[in-house]
Amino acid sequence: MTKPASQTAKITQKNTLIFACISAALFFGIFAMTTAYAQTRISVAEVNGDTIFLDEVMQLTEQLPEEYRRQPLSNYFDQLVDEIIDTRLAAKAGAEAGLDADPIVAEAMQLAMRKVLAEAWLATEIRKSVTDEAIEEAYDRFVADSVSREEVRASHILLADEEDAKTLITEITLGADFAELAKEFSTGPSGPNGGDLGYFGRGAMVPAFEAAAFDLDVGAHTVEPVQTQFGWHIIKLVDRRTAEAPSLEELGPQIGQNLTRQALVLQLEKLRATATVTRRSFSDVREDAQAAQSGQ
Repeated sequence: MTKPASQTAKITQKNTLIFACISAALFFGIFAMTTAYAQTRISVAEVNGDTIFLDEVMQLTEQLPEEYRRQPLSNYFDQLVDEIIDTRLAAKAGAEAGLDADPIVAEAMQLAMRKVLAEAWLATEIRKSVTDEAIEEAYDRFVADSVSREEVRASHILLADEEDAKTLITEITLGADFAELAKEFSTGPSGPNGGDLGYFGRGAMVPAFEAAAFDLDVGAHTVEPVQTQFGWHIIKLVDRRTAEAPSLEELGPQIGQNLTRQALVLQLEKLRATATVTRRSFSDVREDAQAAQSGQ
């Protein structure tokens, strides 16, 4: 059954949020960690006989603000090692104090463990899909799809009144110079340039304008004014071309991200399809929370 547009929009929004929240940890944390285990682990320090490895430090670097990550690792490496040492010592002290038996602490530890397990499993499954071969196949499909890379060069005359636009269309049909009319009458910023908008691809213009421009033959103009939120347009198609495809090296990272997003959404949808999930509305939860707070 086809989902309603509103439901589809909510699912898309949810998946986008999920990807944004998970992907960083997924590929800079767990992914890096599993790779490190497959290689020789490099020791950076010991705390009471407990070894700290380089991959733990590298995981911390991915959590730093961008301005730190732009700097050489040597600038803050010792500080990160100190942070890990302090964390190990404080955690050991907490365990010796019996805090790991505290229900609140134990629950937080369970949440952290579930998060690590989830990210590790997702990383493993996604790595099966996002391979070099898969990226190359997606790239080949992109190159073969020349329609998506089609570009047009168009000029337009923008007017506030439909009747004025119809009058100019008549003049253009009778032989008036399009560029001169654009310079004289167009209210758009391209008017002084004869209405020239340069080359643009699909998605660059508002839908009504794009549809009209791409439907024209080279040298033709619209025979009826095209209305958008900006006013009434007379559009002339100057040229049509297929943009050269970027190289695999240039496009590869973007394709990898797209495949990762798709694989992540697919795995989460498969998990939900076999699960029994019940949830309460926010208003009901808020009402219970307010009642609990007032009862204190």
